[in-house]
Amino acid sequence: MKLFLPDASLRSPTAVQGTSDMRDENVFSALVLQSGGAGNQTLFTNPRGQAIPSLRGAAIAVTPNQHQATYTELTTNITQSGQLGSSIGDASFRAIGITIENAYYAPTTGLMNSYGAGQQEVAEILAKCFFQIRIGGKLQVQGPVLAFPASGGLFGGISASGVAAPGAVQASVNNGWPGSMRRLKLPILVARTDTVESTFGVAGGSSLLFSTPASPGQPTLVWVNIHALVKGDAR
Repeated sequence: MKLFLPDASLRSPTAVQGTSDMRDENVFSALVLQSGGAGNQTLFTNPRGQAIPSLRGAAIAVTPNQHQATYTELTTNITQSGQLGSSIGDASFRAIGITIENAYYAPTTGLMNSYGAGQQEVAEILAKCFFQIRIGGKLQVQGPVLAFPASGGLFGGISASGVAAPGAVQASVNNGWPGSMRRLKLPILVARTDTVESTFGVAGGSSLLFSTPASPGQPTLVWVNIHALVKGDAR
């Protein structure tokens, strides 16, 4: 099997010269979608510790949920703005998946919780949203979100206990079959100093209508996860 990786000519002066370590890694970033969301946002440009960008309606407040507010190890492994940097290294992108955060249902009432996506949210995202990724400013791949199946997520049926609320829908849905992802026949080569930027957007003139149209608008994390072969500095 042949491995395609960028030339690691720009390595840290404190690394072991002429030696690299190889690993199978995830490179990922996320944004928050809320009811009324329109336009587009960029991913992979903000490192850990900065606010997670969102698409939301003008009357919708910023989500109060802490795991959706600030980039942590849950939502990105980018530590250098817009670049993989020495913390990750040079990479060969092999597969791309877009995972939508699932809502859960209370076992006693059947009602959906206040964050994450149910059937309506997933349907809206798949019907209206698109994804693009650029390396060094050049467009590499693009398409509707449904063309980049989820890298993971809930799977299986839900059996209600107790009395479900009238009209409550109990289903776990996601962007395609979890784990299938978009496999790239030609890997995308990314040097550690290349700019990495993706655009996640809602089709022009459209906006997202979630099951909770008023604030907080059913805030839902969406992860873009890339499977990559990484060549990092040996230390």
